Amino acid sequence: MNENRVLLEIVRSFIREEKKPVFDKNVNEEALYKLARRHMLSNFLLNWAKENCQNETIKARIQADFNQQIIKDTNENIEFYRILDEFEKAQIKTLVVKGFLMKEIYPQNYMRQMLDIDMMAYAEDFKKASQIMENLGYSEYYDHEKHLIFTKEPFMTVELHRKLIPGEGVGHEYFNQKVWEFCEPYQNYKMIFKMSKEDAYVFCMLHLLIHFRFTGIKIRDVLDVYLYYEKYKNVLDQEKLNEKLQEFECQKFEENIRKIAYQWFGESPNYDFDEVERFILQGVSLKNQVNFEVGEKGGKNQYLLRLFFPEFKVMRGKYPILEKMPILLPFTWGARIFKDVFSKATSMNERFETIKLIKGTNSEEVTKMQEIYQKLGIVRKED
Repeated sequence: MNENRVLLEIVRSFIREEKKPVFDKNVNEEALYKLARRHMLSNFLLNWAKENCQNETIKARIQADFNQQIIKDTNENIEFYRILDEFEKAQIKTLVVKGFLMKEIYPQNYMRQMLDIDMMAYAEDFKKASQIMENLGYSEYYDHEKHLIFTKEPFMTVELHRKLIPGEGVGHEYFNQKVWEFCEPYQNYKMIFKMSKEDAYVFCMLHLLIHFRFTGIKIRDVLDVYLYYEKYKNVLDQEKLNEKLQEFECQKFEENIRKIAYQWFGESPNYDFDEVERFILQGVSLKNQVNFEVGEKGGKNQYLLRLFFPEFKVMRGKYPILEKMPILLPFTWGARIFKDVFSKATSMNERFETIKLIKGTNSEEVTKMQEIYQKLGIVRKED
């Protein structure tokens, strides 16, 4: 698909501050715009649109996306520091993660689109933090095992994490607990922190690996890897970095994603896309998750069963009481289903949509997904 190459060239030209315009008379402008939107990169099209776009409707949409991103980014910055200031006053020890740190590595940080603001605090501070969020005009949207989600109209979403790695995933003990020991102060705050550069990069890889396993990742995620590594490659402790990548079973995955990142955005770009690259370019999809889980769980019937009745090790992460009283497992299954029925964040309708996709899977798609994961070095759960 020609639009894949053109979009990558446009993004690469922007981040490298190249003056040479990207032009291809054969590009489908609507398809290019939709591709950029799917990968959260439409604001990168602004200069291209002014010089090359012939479709006035698409040009207007690109300008509108850019304007909206500027407004959204401005409000996110204001809200972000309001929250940090209040948490600092309340002596809530807080770890800033993901999006706001990634914004710092972009040539203009407003170019990095975010879905939400992420931070982690100790669970015992959640009641105090929730009150602060309410005082700032936020409403609690969803209480998940891993985080509390707060929203504020028209577009603010804040995830306050108890954990960064769900359940018993690889690296959960380190990034949910021990990481605090190695954090650095964030800007001039005393109670607000960020990870070390090595930890932030490894966590980025684990986060991408989790997303890749289930729904896939976006071009923007690969761009994050390129910009982060390019900015800090001369100051990263490579020995420590490699040890942690190996410890958390993502060394091969990191090597492959970084290789793709440099092929797309580096000094000598290569757009002869292989199977893995084409898979990433498709973007995130619930169908990917279904194909993965069907292969992971050992078939359609097993996946359907686990969709409503997860394994004990999964439920233990959501309901800690099972550690002491595993006999309560059937009751927690019932509680989980009841919660989903009335949840704002998930619904039984979504589960029924998943069931339709499960029934529609075929062995060829499942096998292809497993082959891609094998090439990437993604470690399967049972390994």
